[in-house]
Amino acid sequence: MDQGLSLSEELQTIALLGYPIAHSISPTMHNAAFAALGLDFEYLAIDVAAHDLPAAIDRLRSGEWQGANVTIPHKQAVIELLDALTESAATLGAVNTIFRDGDQLIGDNTDLAGFLADLKENTINFEGKPVLVFGTGGSARAVAFALLQHGCEVRLLGRNVRVGAQLAGDIHCATGGGVLNVDWTPIDLGEASQGCVLAVNCTPLGMTPDIHSTPWFPVVPFPTGMFIYDLVYNPPVTKLVHQAHSHKLQGTGGLGMLVQQGALAFERWTGQKPSLHIMRAAAASDLHVRSEQQLEAP
Repeated sequence: MDQGLSLSEELQTIALLGYPIAHSISPTMHNAAFAALGLDFEYLAIDVAAHDLPAAIDRLRSGEWQGANVTIPHKQAVIELLDALTESAATLGAVNTIFRDGDQLIGDNTDLAGFLADLKENTINFEGKPVLVFGTGGSARAVAFALLQHGCEVRLLGRNVRVGAQLAGDIHCATGGGVLNVDWTPIDLGEASQGCVLAVNCTPLGMTPDIHSTPWFPVVPFPTGMFIYDLVYNPPVTKLVHQAHSHKLQGTGGLGMLVQQGALAFERWTGQKPSLHIMRAAAASDLHVRSEQQLEAP
């Protein structure tokens, strides 16, 4: 665990636990929201290796931290260290937010609700319709659950067909919704994408520094009217979103979901609603600075 970060004695600290964590823009986003509301809170990103996770949760129990976010690679491993889970965290089998209820530590997952909130923000008409989802990891699981809650047929495309089949089976058993597991080839993508109103990238393809990668094979045409949603938010406009725009389609990166899920976690810790506008502006500014630094790097 990183011991080099000094914790303020005056402020209540929210910790972001993950490894590695230096890339996160969550501290900028949350600290801007705390300041706007005049709250005596600070948000710190703390590198926590896998073997240090129990000690980190002990620090949370001791009151050194008032709450936490949890990110890769700890979203599943942290569950056994907590006292209870919300319905969302239990359903997804993953925790991204920890808050207090008396002397208990409760694990929550705000990814599902954050994703749905940003779809609504973008006025995407997806309910009851086929949707394409790239990936078979934790993000794909949350997205698929969210879509199935709204009557969608989910078509999963993953590089590992066996993992995809397992995820599809898990989701179907939990929700009873329709999940189609599809191989990730140009032919399968072309067939699976037909009739889909929305495609969601839940893989790291296109994320900085690998900005020229995309989950969409260039030889496969985009269906007319499809909305492209990329969970990757760095860079703000990914190769996939560029592809969508070049085909006259609407598309967006994942910054909106980051803000929405962060705002829900913020409410868990403070009991107050933060300004989405302030959080998004702070996050976008941080991304811009990092992008400029990357361009200037030798």
